[in-house]
Amino acid sequence: MNQPNDVSLQKAEVEDVEILTETCRRAFDSDSEFGAPGPGGPPGYDSIEWNTKIIQNKWLQYRKILFGSKIVGGFIAGNRGPGYQVCERIWVDPDYMRKSIATNAFERVWEKYPSADLWVAGTPEWNVRTNPFYKRLGFVQIGTTHDNPTWNGIYYEKRLTDKFPRAMSQIANIQHGQQRVLVEGRVDHFSSPRTVISKKTGKELKVADATLTNDTGSIKLVLWNEQIRQVKENTSIRIEEGYAKEFRNELQLSIGQWGILITLL
Repeated sequence: MNQPNDVSLQKAEVEDVEILTETCRRAFDSDSEFGAPGPGGPPGYDSIEWNTKIIQNKWLQYRKILFGSKIVGGFIAGNRGPGYQVCERIWVDPDYMRKSIATNAFERVWEKYPSADLWVAGTPEWNVRTNPFYKRLGFVQIGTTHDNPTWNGIYYEKRLTDKFPRAMSQIANIQHGQQRVLVEGRVDHFSSPRTVISKKTGKELKVADATLTNDTGSIKLVLWNEQIRQVKENTSIRIEEGYAKEFRNELQLSIGQWGILITLL
């Protein structure tokens, strides 16, 4: 009989994609038993094409979880900068749950990223399986996300050092042209949304401005469309995957297509 120490992580290969996609589909569809409104999962969870693309993506690390020699799940890791690691997705086939496989998989992950300052992970607020799981692993909730219009996400981090994360910027040090900005601050002076016309598409867009402030300085924060409802005045937020540029001689911070807004506790 397999034991928890038989759990291993290996780089996923394209030839693994069918079984990885099937275990992923089964795992996320089973969330309907743990608070989900119905079967379903994150984008691409049941798509062979999506999983193939992520296996081949040079910015993400897609690993298969093996129990003995059998593929029973997957782990997708990303990063937001030096030492700032992201659990983008983890799953275990329902037939192999309650065997400490996911816990042991994370222990293998810690070993593979010894220089990480911290790990972050998000999960839906309704999930009564994953929220206790992350807490048992030592993750601590730092805030909530609001990108889904019907429910909030819980955002966790696990700090492995007491130092200021190497990937995180102070507002005073943000420069024109900086990409992948990761920063925290308080939202002040939120403007009412206004409508503009995109020069590229001719479509109407909503835009609002705010001031993001911390102990080192302030910067204009530009919010577009769905980003606007995710931010409230007089709250503290973390931005991941932002970018900075000057517009009319003023430095501005925007949030990229893959950016994340976290309302901090």
